[in-house]
Amino acid sequence: MLKAIHTNISLIEIDFDPFIGAELARFAPVTESQEEIWTSCQLGGDDASRAYNESVSLKLNGSLDKTAFEKSLSALVYRHESLQSVFSGDGTQICVLRELPINLAYIDCSEIDEHEQKQVIADYIQQDALYVFDLVNGPLIKFGLIKLSSTEHWFVLTAHHIICDGWSMGIMLQDLSALYSAYAQQLTPSLAEAPRYTQYAVDQAAFQKTAENQKVEQFWVDQYKESVPVLSLPTDFPRPALRTYKSQRRDYPLDKALIVAIKQMGIKAGSSFVTTLMTAFEVLLHRLTGQDDIVLGLPAAGQSATGNLRLVGHCVNLLPLRSFPTSDQSFLQFLKQRKEAVLDAYEHQQLTFGSLLKKIHLARDSSRVPLVPVIFNLDIGLDDDVAFYGLDHQLISNAREFETVELSINISGSSAEALTIECSYNTQLFKAETVDRMMAEFVNLLEAIVADPTIPIEQIPLTDQHELIRKIASWNNTSAEYPRHTPLPVLLDQTARAYPRKTALISNGKHVSYDELIQAANQLARSLQNKGIRTGDVVGVLLDRSPELLISLLAILKAGAAYVPIDPAYPQDRIVFMLNDSSAKLVLTSKKYAGRLTHQAQEVLVDQALVEAKELSTDPPTVSGAGTDLAYILYTSGSTGLPKGVQVEHRNLVNLLYSMITMPGITSEDVLLGVTTVSFDIAGLELYLPLLVGATLVLADAETTRDGYALLQALSQPVSIAPADQKQPITIIQATPVTYKMMLAAGWDQVIPVKILCCGEPLSKDLAQKLTARCASLWNMYGPTETTIYSTGKQINATDEIITIGRPINNTQVYILDEQLNLLPEGIVGELYIAGDGVARGYLNRPELTREKFVPNPFSAGRETMYRTGDLGKFMADGEIHCLGRSDQQIKIRGYRVEPGEIEYVLVKLEGIKEAVVVAREDRPGDQRLVAYLVTNPFQTGDVFVRNVTFWRNKLLESLPDYMVPADFVNLDALPVTPNGKIDRKALPKPESALRLATGAVVEPTTEAEKLIASIWAEALGVSRIGINDDFFELGGHSMIAVQVMTRLEKETGRRLPLSTLMTYPTIQKLALLIQEEKPAAKWKSLVPIRPKGRKMPVYIIHGIGLNVLNFSGLLANMDPEQPIYGFQARGLDGVDEPPDTMEAIASFYVQELLDQNPSGPYAIAGYSFGGYVALEMARQLKEMGKEVKMLAMFDTNAQESETNYDITTWLSRKIVRQFPKVIWFTKSLLRDPVSTIRYQQEYAQRQFGNLLRWFGLREDAPQEIGFDLISHIVEKHEMAYEKYKMKPYDGVIDLFKAQVRLYFVEDSKFLGWKKYALKGVRVHNVPGDHKMMLLPPNDKEFAQVLQHALDNC
Repeated sequence: MLKAIHTNISLIEIDFDPFIGAELARFAPVTESQEEIWTSCQLGGDDASRAYNESVSLKLNGSLDKTAFEKSLSALVYRHESLQSVFSGDGTQICVLRELPINLAYIDCSEIDEHEQKQVIADYIQQDALYVFDLVNGPLIKFGLIKLSSTEHWFVLTAHHIICDGWSMGIMLQDLSALYSAYAQQLTPSLAEAPRYTQYAVDQAAFQKTAENQKVEQFWVDQYKESVPVLSLPTDFPRPALRTYKSQRRDYPLDKALIVAIKQMGIKAGSSFVTTLMTAFEVLLHRLTGQDDIVLGLPAAGQSATGNLRLVGHCVNLLPLRSFPTSDQSFLQFLKQRKEAVLDAYEHQQLTFGSLLKKIHLARDSSRVPLVPVIFNLDIGLDDDVAFYGLDHQLISNAREFETVELSINISGSSAEALTIECSYNTQLFKAETVDRMMAEFVNLLEAIVADPTIPIEQIPLTDQHELIRKIASWNNTSAEYPRHTPLPVLLDQTARAYPRKTALISNGKHVSYDELIQAANQLARSLQNKGIRTGDVVGVLLDRSPELLISLLAILKAGAAYVPIDPAYPQDRIVFMLNDSSAKLVLTSKKYAGRLTHQAQEVLVDQALVEAKELSTDPPTVSGAGTDLAYILYTSGSTGLPKGVQVEHRNLVNLLYSMITMPGITSEDVLLGVTTVSFDIAGLELYLPLLVGATLVLADAETTRDGYALLQALSQPVSIAPADQKQPITIIQATPVTYKMMLAAGWDQVIPVKILCCGEPLSKDLAQKLTARCASLWNMYGPTETTIYSTGKQINATDEIITIGRPINNTQVYILDEQLNLLPEGIVGELYIAGDGVARGYLNRPELTREKFVPNPFSAGRETMYRTGDLGKFMADGEIHCLGRSDQQIKIRGYRVEPGEIEYVLVKLEGIKEAVVVAREDRPGDQRLVAYLVTNPFQTGDVFVRNVTFWRNKLLESLPDYMVPADFVNLDALPVTPNGKIDRKALPKPESALRLATGAVVEPTTEAEKLIASIWAEALGVSRIGINDDFFELGGHSMIAVQVMTRLEKETGRRLPLSTLMTYPTIQKLALLIQEEKPAAKWKSLVPIRPKGRKMPVYIIHGIGLNVLNFSGLLANMDPEQPIYGFQARGLDGVDEPPDTMEAIASFYVQELLDQNPSGPYAIAGYSFGGYVALEMARQLKEMGKEVKMLAMFDTNAQESETNYDITTWLSRKIVRQFPKVIWFTKSLLRDPVSTIRYQQEYAQRQFGNLLRWFGLREDAPQEIGFDLISHIVEKHEMAYEKYKMKPYDGVIDLFKAQVRLYFVEDSKFLGWKKYALKGVRVHNVPGDHKMMLLPPNDKEFAQVLQHALDNC
């Protein structure tokens, strides 16, 4: 049988108050490093504290003397001051106690099988990783001993990093083994006296005031005085606005031969093993990020630097090593360079990292680790000189559940020949497979540099090149048959013969059949030939959107010529340049535009030409065409200021069209609405794809394409299709994001079963979610003009976390390459190159630019070229491509890479903002600033806009780091748009500092709360005058000052706020609004609109025993934006209404408010905990009214009636029957999670005992806090309701959302008792966390996703 025993090591048990002093042995000021840890734990909460849990295990083989082992643990704690230490409430003093009770958790697993033993060990280690040490009351170290057999034990030592470090762990293990060996032989230990940590702390405080310390600090400050780089590892998930700590660790053993080879290479270069490995890892970071300015954290033991070799305590110094790897260096050159730099760093290792952060210009970013997001460390020989009498041991490093950094590399091992890479990573940034790939790349890099240390850094292969080539070749295996040698007009003629009378085109009220279209084009083509047009000639087209436009384009192609499409809205100089540069022989135009321009081409009026051509044959003209003939020249903007002409051949266009037939897909039954100007390359798809398959093209006029409401009407309006004159809806539309935003702004709120192609600009997640809720399918298409319209694409779903551009289309290859044109594996950012049958001929009359952008394809056996896009991107693990913007327009603000789309996404969600564009401007040399250009709704006048700027800026600061908040805001009637429908960033005006107008001079505090905060800030910051809009951190505030401020604020107001509040409310005005206690005047209701808007069926969630809806706040951020969410809070919380005391009355009241808000339904009702019973009764009442309840959900509610409903016999028999399964469950729970299980049972026993004492009048109720008496009264009424309620079967399905972790016994662990009440079955949805934490971070995200999926499918 399993036994759980706790052995108290200490002989004296005390209650500790650090300020009483009687139990204190001594105290000393905390070191700056300890201060940093203490502050981090206060700011980051429990997860941040868990990230500092240091833990190792010893597997002990042999006959263990348990008494001697316990005695040695007690002596170990007594021997080292740090292990007897706690901290004062304000975190400024180390308090060493005379005695500190520390329990040895002892678990006997000797009678269970090996598999169960391993589970007990794993569970115990995990619980230690999750343990939250009490820094004020202690203890800050804990021990566990698990007996596996009479000759095998597993020992776990876990301590908080604030009292120890890696060096200390080795000392503790050495001392523990020496103490045990003495006691086991009945000898007196003969250990030298241990150094005192309090003396070390005093010495450190004195050192801070010396000239030597100033020299150390100056050494590091000088390294960062010019700039502070930000290491941006490519992540798998969007970075959370607030930094998180959840982590996992994966281990990778290193090959012994490789270890030896690395050491030998280092010796030849005169470099240590540590420096050699670290330098290699810096090269990996350079290759992964593409950055040539790298910062890597290297821990250095303070014990060796100060001569305290046997000192246990937190003495480690974090050295932020900065390096500058370049592509033209060999690894050996870089290593020699780094050797000198690392030696310099070690000479200045007595650095206090926190003090450095205060002295350098570091941009505040609550989403990132300051300066060193990646740490590299070596822990070799931690158990050197560890020897237990009569025992063999094996040292195991236990993984943390939380980390303070994004990526931590620790190379550990008991010997220098058997090493393991321990990689801990933030799970909200990286996937496990990504970390596996990174570490595999690190090993490959190590193997490459030992094989050839002189290899250039950029040529080091990170992956197996054969495997990489194979993988990318499989992703690029897009080969498909198409008529590559046939000109497009021949293929269109074939389709026309199959659908002669069908409507091919609808434009300006005209319906044109396939026969009419092709015959008119044939006649006009013959006319053009009569005017001298031959194969290879160029003809300009300057026409409005009309049937004549399409006829003209077809006629030019049929005559064997190529066309230059010209938008009549273009400036005259640009049109003239295009016609002259292309050497156009003719320009087809209309009377409207004839004679306005001076150019070399002959103008032909198309109306007149069509009339004259009526006399000509309707048969196709005779032309000897080929797939390599030029189809069109399309001019795009050029960096020189003059447009450049892209030459596209027939085969390029035909390949694109045939690929589009299958993906995204089109058939003869489709109707495509064309909205794109002819001068935009995507018009080629709109005009020809329908005609290739026998579909119908509806060509919207120019006025409609600029009017969102008119476009929406056109999209919704069925059209008549000959020959049967059947009404058919529009089924396909293609446009840029700007067009879709325009339609949404016009009131698009109904589902239109249309296939949407989005292109031309990046598709934001916000727009994608809005469109997927309103259309049949959404496709994100990508491709530059130079590769013929589209090169990649994919269907987008509302649940997609990242919007990628998908995979290559048919006969197309995409490569992501570095500057040397080397293939980059998945996850690494590089430049996109596109090859295949879509690559155009090149630029007309621009041979140098063509050679620069159309480069030889090194991955092709032939003489093919590939196009250098200038776009950055990376391969995802599944081969999809994530496009990351332009390489030549990267925004870098204060050392940070900034993605404007992220800022725009937040802006358009703010009240009053309709559209937003963010750009980086440098109107003054060297002063690059972010500027937000806004279109407001309704349009705001100057004064109103200026007043709102401060509000918007503060709202941005709530979710974005300060460097991502625009320095200025500009009010526009509309965003300027190019003729192609893209936002014209060059036309955005210079800002006139609306922000300065908004902020103005210092705004003095006026309210009492503002004055109080201002005085506290002024004293703490040492600033005489502070305005209510000044930012705490911009004034010089940092974490320790924040501690002082919030402690003082609590003393003055009686309100305790977390330190992180200052990150969200960094101005006096915002903080004052938070702490003031004025009640809202609005009428109080139980129904709370958490997110009232959205197109989906609303979900109504009833509170638990906590009475309010705060637990549901995580759903708001993590569910579909189109999902309305309402919550019910308990009646009576306003202090006015009397709370009901029956379940029927509670449900009836909530149903009435529900019907007032949503009288018709259908309804999705959910209840959390106690709220599940209310939800059940509400659903029953709604069904009795004839209302439709589509979902009834229980959030971990146990279907169990109150025991007051049982007679004494039933109650007693039920109690007896429960005991056996309860004992079994308790035993398993104890094995799985001993700490939490025992803690819960203790709390339960204390509650029951307290209730018993109160029942007999032996204990009085504790005095109620203000407002708590009201809550107690409501809870009491709810308990009465529960006791009276008799549950009845429900005629429907019940969805049960069940917590995966359970700390208390339930009889039915599978269905929680609901199976007998749900007449149509129970759907179980397992969600992470326990009953209390399932709705709270970090579990809220997965819970929301599971709930959303259930709602979408109910």
